[in-house]
Amino acid sequence: MKTDSHVIEDVPVLELKNVVFRYFKDGKRNILDHTSFVIHKGISVITGASGSGKSTLAAVASGLYPENGGYLASGDIFLYGQNLRRLNAQKRASYLTVLFQNPQLQFCMDTLRHEMEFCLENICVPQAEMSGRIKAVSAQLHLDSLLDQSFQTLSGGEKQRAELGCLFLIGSKCILMDEPFANIDEDESWRLIDMITFMAKAGNDFVIIDHRMDYWLSMADEILILKEGGHILQRGITRENYQDYAALIRQEGLCFPSVSDYPQKEEEAADGQDAVLSFQHLSVCRSSKKKSVHSWQKREKNEQNADDVLLKDVSAAFPKGKMSAVLGPSGAGKTTLFLAVLGVHAYTGEISLDGVSISAYKQKDLYRHIGIVFQNPANQFVAQKVKDEVLAGLAIWHPEMSDEKKEEWARKMLKEYGLEHYSRFSPYMLSQGQQRRLAVLSVLAGGQQVLLLDEPTYGQDFRSTMAIMNQLSQKIKNDNLTVIMITHDRQLALAYADRIYEIENKALIQRR
Repeated sequence: MKTDSHVIEDVPVLELKNVVFRYFKDGKRNILDHTSFVIHKGISVITGASGSGKSTLAAVASGLYPENGGYLASGDIFLYGQNLRRLNAQKRASYLTVLFQNPQLQFCMDTLRHEMEFCLENICVPQAEMSGRIKAVSAQLHLDSLLDQSFQTLSGGEKQRAELGCLFLIGSKCILMDEPFANIDEDESWRLIDMITFMAKAGNDFVIIDHRMDYWLSMADEILILKEGGHILQRGITRENYQDYAALIRQEGLCFPSVSDYPQKEEEAADGQDAVLSFQHLSVCRSSKKKSVHSWQKREKNEQNADDVLLKDVSAAFPKGKMSAVLGPSGAGKTTLFLAVLGVHAYTGEISLDGVSISAYKQKDLYRHIGIVFQNPANQFVAQKVKDEVLAGLAIWHPEMSDEKKEEWARKMLKEYGLEHYSRFSPYMLSQGQQRRLAVLSVLAGGQQVLLLDEPTYGQDFRSTMAIMNQLSQKIKNDNLTVIMITHDRQLALAYADRIYEIENKALIQRR
């Protein structure tokens, strides 16, 4: 899809001139500190250590900030030579739109077809033309099978592709993507890349923020590394020369492409150890209704209903004081399995905690034993400031602790997780990677015996990933904590997990 013909082809896609942005008008720390650089046409990938301003850059470049938060003290942003200050929302979207880490936040309707119709209405496309446009774009991007499915039934990768299809449909010239692979498995990642490749050939430009480089090396025109303040540390990195920057990439705490820098974990025999959490003949459906789960065997004769079954008659044991990992493709039922463990999603069979059925626990008592960090950590924040989020956890689980001690612990934990500069920020002003670190440390403050972590390291640079995993490993060793994590990162699981399960064909298969 093309945009206005008056767009000059040789002007930069994005240009920042002396941009100063901070979250508080009277704040002392500029997130973008006199930032100036140019992004050219094609596919540009922006990476850099956590705290370098990548997500803030995305919000400022798209006009979300300062319109919805923060303070732009000085500078100008240009999209295809047009000053962002002089563009209304509709015109701005014709030049640049954003695909967020969580596409569910961008959907207004219940299905992709209805969402596409809504998008076309917003750009005043006559109703008589809508069906033809939707059919053409869906065929080009291989989205036909998703058109009439409820968004609630789509996997994370399918939602990403659905939203990207909407952006292509409305003809936005440039698409800015923030950590597009954060919540999806490798197969869905490559499907998304196929879409991006097609759209780039059709004339779209892309600015992509990502901690990973390996997916982009085959297609990126340029990779840029940012440093603190939103300044360019290095640019001009490509598939042909990235080996020359190995030392710099590692210095900045980023994972070098195609190389696993994770520690090599020796396999341990965990079979003889006590299981703190176990499943016996467990079955789980997409539907959360109890009756639908109890009748899954009858419904299996119907192909559509059979697709509703996520896990079928599985048994597993998670050893106490160890880390276990659950792998599997997007939509396989990993997160739903965690919800069943928390007693908020229906299941058949038995889930036991220390040999006692979880059905015997009251909900609040179960949460005193089991903590969770969800895939979208913003859903679980309870405080208005980052430091208060940690203090809230300490207050609940350590009421005997003095206020001075709680403050000391909170400051120490925030420093360990690289969040000390954000202590008075709202949790919702953090990037998703920072939100994930905050959620993990807040749950660690709770002192539960079992932690369920849904993608604990997505959106993190390599240094932050190692900090989270090493902190968890230390808690396991010191406090006999049991950690069960969902991850798409097989290398991470092999490096840290004592036991590994994988969901495959509705079964839960033990790999280690």
